[in-house]
Amino acid sequence: MTARTLLTCILMFQSVLSFAINAEQAHDLIQEQTPTLLGDGSQLVSVYYFGHSMGLSVVGLERVGEDYLPIRWLVIFREQTVLGWYYPSNEFPLRFEDGHLMFPKGSQVEDVYLYPKPPKSITIENTIIPFHTP
Repeated sequence: MTARTLLTCILMFQSVLSFAINAEQAHDLIQEQTPTLLGDGSQLVSVYYFGHSMGLSVVGLERVGEDYLPIRWLVIFREQTVLGWYYPSNEFPLRFEDGHLMFPKGSQVEDVYLYPKPPKSITIENTIIPFHTP
């Protein structure tokens, strides 16, 4: 009985440490914590999930602007809290793995290490993209 209780505690602890969100949960969390990123509701909004690593999750948020061009943010979460976002992001990563944002080959973007906290800016195609906090 003690071994079973210990195993249950370990599994519960592990699930708390490895909380990952999906795109729908990310949208809901953005709506709760930073609704201005979603606009006034009149624009098409898409959320892309890039991965979870080391307690952080990364999603891409894209709205279609008035000129029909995409407006993109890279939103960083720690568990269920929006840490901040990179804006404007004209390039989305392929994935987020082992603490690294990995970008497509040929995009001229170096992989970005986000752990333990995201850098104050990243450079994408010779453009410095600042990290904004809520």
